[in-house]
Amino acid sequence: MDLEQTVAALQLENEKLWQENEQWKLMLNVVKENVDLRARMQSFNNAPQEITGRKPSSLWQSTLDDREFIKHLKQTKFEHEHRTSSPVNFKSFIQSSMYTDTCEEAECQSCQAVIPPEVKVADRLLGEIAYQLDRRILSHVFQGHKRLYGFTVLNIPHKIIEVTTHPLTGKVDEGYRLHLTQRHADLMDQLNQLGYKIALHPPFTEFIVNTYGILKEKPDEHSTQARDYSDPDFLRKLILNTAPTKLQKHLLLVLTCLCNMAEKDKLPLLLW
Repeated sequence: MDLEQTVAALQLENEKLWQENEQWKLMLNVVKENVDLRARMQSFNNAPQEITGRKPSSLWQSTLDDREFIKHLKQTKFEHEHRTSSPVNFKSFIQSSMYTDTCEEAECQSCQAVIPPEVKVADRLLGEIAYQLDRRILSHVFQGHKRLYGFTVLNIPHKIIEVTTHPLTGKVDEGYRLHLTQRHADLMDQLNQLGYKIALHPPFTEFIVNTYGILKEKPDEHSTQARDYSDPDFLRKLILNTAPTKLQKHLLLVLTCLCNMAEKDKLPLLLW
């Protein structure tokens, strides 16, 4: 009897170790991309400047801009498991993004002058765009799940493990886990071709949602608002006229990804 209990205990321990190993495998791709990104940034940072005095190439400048942007996002210290968390220095991040120099300050002030100060829906629509992309990604990966409370793009690998593991027996549905993992990987590859970076844009969209909020009410189906909110050109102009200058590039990318997913799944741009 003691021998049987020992064997059972060893089998249980082996199963737990196997599950932990699978979890690390799922996280490995994210870690690798992070490491590669940091390595590329470090190489650009350490590269000697050209003696000829020429300006940096657009690729170099873009990489440096992304590096600075990621630095700002990291300083916000997100709580990845809580979409509604509000980091203390969100406001300071917006301010630092808007006022990096006098030229940008003047540009941002001129953009703000176009939008009346009482219009708050425009700001919320920025958050709605980011929220809609996150929701679209989650709905695509976890297609068979109607309730996605507690799911975020940041915790998809963890949630894949959770939903494919029986809560009582701990038994893993290997086929379903592989299916979800493949759907996630395929979608990230597609969005990556558009410029989406898994190390940057999930925390960025969460930052935007927490900063601006989302629309409080669904627009009437036949209203002008409903038509405008489904018009990519209208949303692009809104981003350029409303968002701080340094956020515009990434918000436009988020919108591009959202439009791409809407085109492929044949559903409205904003889902309610």
